[in-house]
Parts: sequence; structure tokens; C-alpha cells
Amino acid sequence: MDTVAQLEEAHRFARIGRYNEALAEYDKVLDADGSNTTALERKGEVYYALGRHEDALACYDRALALNPHLLTTWFEKGYTLRKIGRYVEAITCFEQALTLDPEYMLALANKGYALNELGRYENALACFDRVLETGPSNIRAMTARGVSLLGLGRNKEALATFDQALGLNAINSFVWQRRAEALRRLGRTAEAEESLRHVTGK
Repeated sequence: MDTVAQLEEAHRFARIGRYNEALAEYDKVLDADGSNTTALERKGEVYYALGRHEDALACYDRALALNPHLLTTWFEKGYTLRKIGRYVEAITCFEQALTLDPEYMLALANKGYALNELGRYENALACFDRVLETGPSNIRAMTARGVSLLGLGRNKEALATFDQALGLNAINSFVWQRRAEALRRLGRTAEAEESLRHVTGK
């Protein structure tokens, strides 16, 4: 089986959740060609799916050492780092991706999520504002924007943002919770309790 066919077989295994078989196929490709960055990145994605984050990061690092211009590898590395709480390192990776493609909104949004986690709300807000310029119905970025506004004490704006998000998806419990927080901060306790009923059903 040639490399292209082996990669396709590995991708197929990964898509259907047969991760050990996918890893075995990627290893076959890498045994024949240790510089195959596609195999390294996809192997990293499989490790991520298995919860083996350090192994995933090792694959991404190996691929980026071979080619530092791999856009999606920078993103995948950053995403993995963000998920395990290494936010500063994650931001660096997302910035590398954005250097390669300034319009990579997924990287920009994830940079914003990491900035929120660090309490850098002003910087996060700038990320979400730009993301929403290009995708005004991006509920996740909209919600995160509301979280940034809460962090900045801009509670009326946060409430308006959460209401906008609920206009797009009225069953998002996280948004109802954050909306209740904004209302409480504004002294609107009864409305906050009503908002929480959408979460608790009581």
C-alpha cells in the first residue's frame, strides 16, 4: 500500500473512532517517512481524542520542527494547550497561526477564550469583536464576548450580548446562567431568578 492509501486508511479509522488502528497506520507511514507532517498532525489529533495530550503535543512539535508554516498544526497545538489549561502557551500558538493567516477566525476566537481564562478581558473583547464582524451569528464567540464584558464590569452591555445570543439559541443553559449574573449585578434580582429557571426548570 502506498503512502496516500495508507494515510486514507488511517484517516478512515480515525473518523470512525478506531483510534488504535489509526495510530498503527500513521506509524506505518512514519516508519517509511519520518518527515510526513500530515501523518504527524493527524496522529496528534488521534492522541488528543484519546486524552493523551502530551503525546499529541509531541506530534505537533515534531511536525512544526519540520515545517514551522503549518497553519492547522499551530491551531491544533494551541487548542490542546488551551484544553489542559496552559493558556499562555496556547495564545502563542494561536498568534503563530494568525501570523500565517490573519483571517483565521477560529484561531482568533480560541485566542479570545484563552485570554478570558487569564482575566485579560479587554484583549479578549477585541478578539471577539473582530470574530463577530465576520460571523455575526457565532453564538460561542458572542457568549464569550458577554463573559469579557462581565469581567470588565460592563454589565448592561453583557446583558444585551447574552440576550442577543439567546435570540439565536434560547436553550443554552450557560448563557442563561451568565445572563442571571449580569442581572444580579444590575440589582435586578427577580429577573435573575427567572433567568435561572431556564437552567433549573424550577
